[in-house]
Amino acid sequence: MTKTFLITDFKATPDTQKVQTKKVQACIDACHLAGGGEVVIPAGTFIIGSIRLYSNMTLRLKSGAVLKGSKNLEDYKDFHIPTTIKYLYDPEYIKDWNLPPYYFYAMICAFQEENIAIIGEAGSIIDGQDVFDPNGEEKFRGPMGMILSQVNNVSLEGYTFENSSNWSHTLDGCEKIRIENVTIKAGHDGFNLHHSTNIRISNCRLETGDDCFAGYDVHNLEVSHCYLNTACNGMRISGTDLSFKHCIFNGPGHYPHLSEDTYYTHAIFKYYSVLADTILEDSEKIRFDNCVIHSADKLFSYSFGDKELHQVNQPLRELTMENMKISGIRKTSLFKGNGEKVTLTLKNVQLSFDEEEPIFLEIDDSVTLILENVFFETATKIRSLNQEMTLLGETTMVIENR
Repeated sequence: MTKTFLITDFKATPDTQKVQTKKVQACIDACHLAGGGEVVIPAGTFIIGSIRLYSNMTLRLKSGAVLKGSKNLEDYKDFHIPTTIKYLYDPEYIKDWNLPPYYFYAMICAFQEENIAIIGEAGSIIDGQDVFDPNGEEKFRGPMGMILSQVNNVSLEGYTFENSSNWSHTLDGCEKIRIENVTIKAGHDGFNLHHSTNIRISNCRLETGDDCFAGYDVHNLEVSHCYLNTACNGMRISGTDLSFKHCIFNGPGHYPHLSEDTYYTHAIFKYYSVLADTILEDSEKIRFDNCVIHSADKLFSYSFGDKELHQVNQPLRELTMENMKISGIRKTSLFKGNGEKVTLTLKNVQLSFDEEEPIFLEIDDSVTLILENVFFETATKIRSLNQEMTLLGETTMVIENR
């Protein structure tokens, strides 16, 4: 029988402006000492700084429960989490992005644990309160929503995460992740998955101010039946066996990109492969299947070797979109291997280009472009080398790389 630990039994008080971190942590520590169980957050609003979870533990938010991040930065700590994200230690990135030495801190933390779940009943909320940190990333970002680093077997389900002061969910170096029916509103990135593997995400709704999905060296990811809305990129990602099925990508963002105060969606797919980290494999088997995409500046953003785009470590080899309906793409998408061969396949795709720029897609001679049963609703230009072709109606063709 699962042991249950109620935070109010440890004198945590709801609906007060007093910070409840110590009392909530006392409940968590008691659960840990008992070998695991459920830590229960009842209905009511509880203000916390940083709490730390342990193995074989479920944090359960009952219906009407709200965890709010403290507005006081002194209520947060980094627990000295040994992150797998190595650019956090790189002097160039630290300087360019203004990363503080305590950058890896959050409301909810766990590291090098196993069997951790965060489960929310209907109406449960985690609210980061968009805490401002003048010494944080970009000189305004505060703590992460949650950091689960190097955790084996993670389950996230049912809650809404609002107003994260930085990334909502940091899941780095984790193995076996299941995320279902989670809603994200505003804040920054939705799910960051650096160096994680065996991930299933379904029936989630992401309305983010930054990338919906982010991470490099991600392996065996399946995202299905999710709604993705962003004022940045649908994804900034790399890895192997990455699949997006039956998803809706819909711009512009409902919430602003906090760095730029803009709402438009930048790109649906943007490649991500930083030099200041260990990435052993090329990226391949990235697929979109039975998705609907509407309203973005670009469909793709890939130009291998571009340091500014952080696309300089390992190259992309394969990207496929199949059984897709795409509309409202406005600007030129770049898909360039720059000497590294890559295949882009569009199969059974209906595409409408609402041009603000004359060229829909620009590729180079490293790219094999396969178009199979692609229906261009409007006259659409593709540039290959120094040649341009205009496509209209149903098209099947192959442009080989050299």
